[in-house]
Amino acid sequence: MISTLRQLRAPVHRAFIARGARPISQVLAEPMAWNQPQGKVTVLPNGLKVATKETHSGIASVGLFIDAGVRSETPQTVGATAMMEKLALSGTSKRPKAKLEAQVELMGAELSVETSRERTAMTMSLMGSDIGKGIDILGDIVTNPGITNLAKDKEAIVRGLEDKEAPNKAVLLDRLHSCAFRDYSLGMSTIGPFEGIETLSDAAIAKYLADNYTADKMVLAATGPIKHEDVVKFAAASLGGLKAGTPLPGADKPYFCGAELLYRNDEMGPIAHVSVAWEGVPYKSPDAVTFMVMKHIVGSYKKGAGVVPGTISGNRVANAVANKMGVGCAEEFQAFSHNYKDTGMFGFYIACDEVAVEHAIGELMFGINTLSFSVTDEEVARGKRELKLELFGQGGSSMDSCKDLGNSILSYGRSIPEAEMMLRIDAVDAEEVKRVAWQYLNDNEVSVTGLGPLHGMPQYVDLRRQTVMHRY
Repeated sequence: MISTLRQLRAPVHRAFIARGARPISQVLAEPMAWNQPQGKVTVLPNGLKVATKETHSGIASVGLFIDAGVRSETPQTVGATAMMEKLALSGTSKRPKAKLEAQVELMGAELSVETSRERTAMTMSLMGSDIGKGIDILGDIVTNPGITNLAKDKEAIVRGLEDKEAPNKAVLLDRLHSCAFRDYSLGMSTIGPFEGIETLSDAAIAKYLADNYTADKMVLAATGPIKHEDVVKFAAASLGGLKAGTPLPGADKPYFCGAELLYRNDEMGPIAHVSVAWEGVPYKSPDAVTFMVMKHIVGSYKKGAGVVPGTISGNRVANAVANKMGVGCAEEFQAFSHNYKDTGMFGFYIACDEVAVEHAIGELMFGINTLSFSVTDEEVARGKRELKLELFGQGGSSMDSCKDLGNSILSYGRSIPEAEMMLRIDAVDAEEVKRVAWQYLNDNEVSVTGLGPLHGMPQYVDLRRQTVMHRY
């Protein structure tokens, strides 16, 4: 009798554990676990955050990470982010271009500027003994930007932006944002064309800088053989005079629009390129890590590449795509998950032969749909292993560590230890994946964009129907 009662209670107990409280704590009590260098953060009086991680490598990295990007533009300043990416290296009022390049070269350093939808990053790799000089250069670029160089450099910059060629995958993702977040700055292009950039004035760029290059929106991050106190002292000297910004009214959350934006061109070759996306979650969402795992469950595939052929892959989606029609229905595909301040985007990009467009898209739609119903523990375990490899298996250079630190402070307000992220990943199981996929993906709007020979493209209403699985 007692044995029978235990058997009856066991399934209920397991279900409660799976759907209720997680058996693994996602809070890391000790930041120094796993011998990790502890991230230290100091906030200067003007609001600028200084974050450091001391390591024993010979090379140091320092970066200025700014909460400003394409999303910070207005209709009057379209293209300002791309313009500033070029002007930042054109010299300052204190350091003309020749002097700036000479100082960087004499230190044996590397200086780069990168921009994205929500971020601008100015980074340097240099010797630990030159960290003060590096911070002074970054501070000079921000406090004395080369706006005066716009008149002589604008034509070359605009021509370079117009002539720049981007991969089809990048073009599709850029247009996917324009389709999904139309009428919002988050949907503005990051690769161009930038409408009206040739008429962008000094005053417009100055307004963009005044609104966004403020102390409260910046994080100075440094990693390597450095001391936190020294970095704080150098930051106060070079950036302490930077003013904090005026608080602006909170922007509305971008509305995710279910729509399609197709560019059919039957003459560009036999390969069609298609992207489909659902609305995702912000990076502070408790479901963000689950979306990262889901991305790796769907995974990626490239015909003829990889150690394990797609035809025998354990990845259900890759296996189906590689074996469809006997020869496979796609050249490649890749799932993605992008997180922003208040929203996100989850979906896939696929490149396939024009005669297999419907088959290829159908397999990917079905694969994402099954996340809500029939994902297995084995698939989740594989997805978690691949996510950990992506996050922690790349060697961890000083520059990678610096970028991770700066972006983490901007995103979460603190440094996320690797051990804590491991715990968060380990806490995801099949039931959690089903819950998140059902909540955000099942029977929800999709945004679609395509490029190339799209005569086999399903109608949008059919793609919308494929977000639902009818089970009898």
